[in-house]
Amino acid sequence: MQYFAKSIIVIIALASLLVAGSAISRTLRVGWPATAVSAAYPFSRDDGGGIRYAIYDALTWIDINGVLHPRLAVSWENESPTTWVFKLREGVVFNNGEPLNAEKVVRALDIFFGPDILHPRQADTGKFKSYRARGPYELEISTLQPDPIFHRRVSLLPIIEPKAWMEKGQDVYAKEPVGTGPYKVTSWGGNNTRPVLEHVPTSWREIGNVDRVEIIIVTDPGARVAGGLSGQLDYIASVVSDDFPILRSAGFKIHKLNSPNILSLAFRTVRDDPSPLKDARVRRALNHAVDKTSIAEIILGGNNRVVHQPAAPGLMGYDPNVIPFDYSLQKAKELLAEAGYEDGFSLKFAVYGGLLANDTLIFQKIAQDFRAIGIPTEMRQISFPDYVRRLFNADWDGIDGFSMGWLHNTLYDPQRAIDQFSCAYSAPFYCDEDLMPLINAARIEMDPTRRSDMLTEVISTLSKSGAALWLIDFSGSVAFDQNIEIGDFRLDGTMFEAMTFNGKD
Repeated sequence: MQYFAKSIIVIIALASLLVAGSAISRTLRVGWPATAVSAAYPFSRDDGGGIRYAIYDALTWIDINGVLHPRLAVSWENESPTTWVFKLREGVVFNNGEPLNAEKVVRALDIFFGPDILHPRQADTGKFKSYRARGPYELEISTLQPDPIFHRRVSLLPIIEPKAWMEKGQDVYAKEPVGTGPYKVTSWGGNNTRPVLEHVPTSWREIGNVDRVEIIIVTDPGARVAGGLSGQLDYIASVVSDDFPILRSAGFKIHKLNSPNILSLAFRTVRDDPSPLKDARVRRALNHAVDKTSIAEIILGGNNRVVHQPAAPGLMGYDPNVIPFDYSLQKAKELLAEAGYEDGFSLKFAVYGGLLANDTLIFQKIAQDFRAIGIPTEMRQISFPDYVRRLFNADWDGIDGFSMGWLHNTLYDPQRAIDQFSCAYSAPFYCDEDLMPLINAARIEMDPTRRSDMLTEVISTLSKSGAALWLIDFSGSVAFDQNIEIGDFRLDGTMFEAMTFNGKD
């Protein structure tokens, strides 16, 4: 209840922002923890404040259960290990009225792979060898090498309207995006802290009855809850278990979102100095030093699963035989002594809070546990935009590690996260040269059984070497008004079209 006094200013601000929207019966008012760092720039690697896929479509789409679905492509075929053919959906138009066809997609790919700028999303899609229209609604893409998950990988590439991009330029397009999705942006608010979306009736994607979405960026979890209790928010992202009873008593539904993502602390081993983190015994010691069960049960109220490897159950590569890092200060101290660090050392981590409920408390707990084995640790809080900048530019000078998600939910396959925690990443921070031949082989193996065996070996090796400090899965909870009906959904822009207000026009 203490957050009510703390959040009164936020509530007043929310009220003033939402006066106009509250008069519209089908307006969804969302409390979201992080800004759209790059607005609606389609080729960024951040999630765009959770709204990007309300605006854009890719060729394919992956649901909350990891199932691949048609999107702008209604079907696809892997004609050879390096050739894919996509049949496009007919009758689709962009929100500026321009029709979608294969030639438009080719021109959009020309922009994406243009020589003037390296768009960050290329780190996920890779370069294409060639692409061409084979008919009005048939697209052929050839990859540089075999890619067993290419049909999943293209789900990360929004298809832009090329004429509008050329007319507007990248910066204006990011603020005035043109997509084929069911919503368009009508305003952003200061520093992208209040994006407003309105329904596009010409979109091929159908919606429930939410024709306007107002997203209010509220970084403090207590302030988001207070905004819901005061009637200013209909939907609250990232709520903690401590708040479940009061939210339920106020008429909110609580929904747990299971996720294959894993929260970790990344260790920097790609560096010029002789850091203790380069020693696998030290990294294993740090894994043994943290009471992960207390984090899951006490800080997170039992809503998250403790993990000891970089893959979640159900994913290709998950190794059920991995030996867990049990909580043992004695084992941690023995490993440090074996590595020559019985007197300890200090560490400095950069972490960001607010994206996972109570994550700030998690980082404080980790620092406390590290101190118990003689490793004083600073957890430096940084903003999410600063974090993104540092991650993409390897700007970690003076920082030994940072909070990092193994984000499997983008592809529901571990390859992307493994690549990011390897020498192959565009801004590498951890590198095991001996493991790279196997990682590279798995990346191009088209036989599912052989690829699964390869990925399992990679996962097992990363776990044994303590490549990161794995903590808990990224499962989180959201709360929404009792009058809202929604089935299974991903926590991205596709959820708005699935929502229906009962008892409203």
